[in-house]
Amino acid sequence: MKGEVSVIGLGVMGSALARALLSNGHRVTVWNRTSAKAEPLVRVGAVLAPSAASAVRASPIVLVCIEDYKATRSILGTEEVTPALAGRVLVELSTGTPQDARDADAWARERGIDYLDGAIMATPSQIGRPDTPIFVSGKETAFQRSEPVLKTLAGNLIYMGESVGSAFAWDLATLSCLFGALLGFFHGARLLESE
Repeated sequence: MKGEVSVIGLGVMGSALARALLSNGHRVTVWNRTSAKAEPLVRVGAVLAPSAASAVRASPIVLVCIEDYKATRSILGTEEVTPALAGRVLVELSTGTPQDARDADAWARERGIDYLDGAIMATPSQIGRPDTPIFVSGKETAFQRSEPVLKTLAGNLIYMGESVGSAFAWDLATLSCLFGALLGFFHGARLLESE
């Protein structure tokens, strides 16, 4: 059995993360506001925590992949959950901005949480492949502690350094370039069609 990890958030991406961890021999504890989403993962070996606090207490590394940082804070910022995070690595994989990452990092540091921010540059079906990229940034100690777990999810794991907003800056820059190129292509195609 490899390391223990908890996954909070079992949407399409969160479930893909938990499934990849289970497939690679990790002991995985899961929690979701709607517990029915955990049933397929429990059938293949995940442990369903009865609360977010118990999910956090179950593992030294906690991955969060939910709607956004505001939703993360609504779960992790409670009197029951926040103290349980102290001394653990919290890896935020929800959608956000560099400023969201900086705010979350400041919140975590004040509470003794080893924080890492990540941007998943893949679809759920690509999780666990050797070429799947995930950008991460934040405390180097958090990266060192969580690297084996994150490498399970993304063989092309890229640590961007301690400037915690870097992962999302790269994510947004990459997406801007990609979508800009696609829009340019479609615009060019329409110009050619019109002639």
